[in-house]
Amino acid sequence: MTEQSNKQWEGLTANGELHHGVYYSGLRHKRFTLRIGMAGDLVAAQEQYPNGSIQLITLAVYHRQLLSLGDIPPEALTVELLREALSETDLGVIADADMDLEKKLAPPSAASPTGDASNMHLSEQATA
Repeated sequence: MTEQSNKQWEGLTANGELHHGVYYSGLRHKRFTLRIGMAGDLVAAQEQYPNGSIQLITLAVYHRQLLSLGDIPPEALTVELLREALSETDLGVIADADMDLEKKLAPPSAASPTGDASNMHLSEQATA
């Protein structure tokens, strides 16, 4: 990962650990860094696999979001490697990390002040 990539995703990543890991070059690689999903991830995955199943598209999206997985070199971390070596349980770990990252980065919801119209019953709103 380049210095520019590090800066680009600063504050927009989550680190985690897979249960089983991905077997590559004689080792199981478990530690990962996942970046926030971007609009282009889904588009690129669908372009890469135009007739792919939703599971394959999802895997391709997560592949694009993975900044690192253990010591697997970026050029070796492919959709095909994940397809063959990532357990369903570990796919769930990545999905959970993605969901947690989205929640962490979501803007806080604005609390309604007391007496706001949204706190009234529907019948009160109709007469107001």
